[in-house]
Amino acid sequence: MAFPNLPGKHALPALFQPHEAPHHALRKQAGLPAGVVIMYSARLKREVLERHESRRIEGFFGECHLVKVEGGQVGLLSGFGIGGPAAASVLEEAIAAGARRVISIGGAGGLRASQVPGDLVVCDRAVRDEGVSHHYLAPARYVRPDEELTARLIEALKERGRQVQVGGSWTTDAIYRETRQEMLTYRDEGVLTVEMEAASLAAVAQYRGVAFATGLVVMDSLAEESWEPKGLADAAAFGALNDLFDAAAAVLAGG
Repeated sequence: MAFPNLPGKHALPALFQPHEAPHHALRKQAGLPAGVVIMYSARLKREVLERHESRRIEGFFGECHLVKVEGGQVGLLSGFGIGGPAAASVLEEAIAAGARRVISIGGAGGLRASQVPGDLVVCDRAVRDEGVSHHYLAPARYVRPDEELTARLIEALKERGRQVQVGGSWTTDAIYRETRQEMLTYRDEGVLTVEMEAASLAAVAQYRGVAFATGLVVMDSLAEESWEPKGLADAAAFGALNDLFDAAAAVLAGG
């Protein structure tokens, strides 16, 4: 049976929309900026908020902060957990509240032996090996982030002296069911990382007509055909994540 169970479901109208959800009026009243960063790491959020003046606003699933950065301010969505369903729900709320340009930043598993913790990857296509994207878009192997926003993120990282790898990412809901055969298949296709949110977020953004890009930092590795968690607390990896936030914020605050 094809997924989702009802063929053509992605083209059917939903029973209710994000603006009808509880707390939507509170979210709209808060004045969310057009540029929003989504992140998943509690440590990264703490480090970003220590470096920037911010104000928390209520009404969102998880936490939402307005963060002052050079050139203006950005919204920061965090604290909602991990995975495509949670991230997609937060993105839907943000879009309904006014977000028009969204960059997701987080850690990922590397699929290349040459990668080390702290390597930066910008995703140009995401393998749809999760559930959410199939409820938004017609079946396809990949979903692609917005080209212009992706290019601007790459340029902003390079301006900060960062080397950037550009390629595909494998999005899966099942982190404890990643197999050697899958890893080898996707690696042969030019896929650089594995994570849990990119395809879901790109699909929601495409469906809603907003610009989306995603940057990833290699935190651990599957390249040796087993899990190597060597970078999960690595200072270089978190330094790269902070640089990734700064680049994303510069792009988003600049309009």
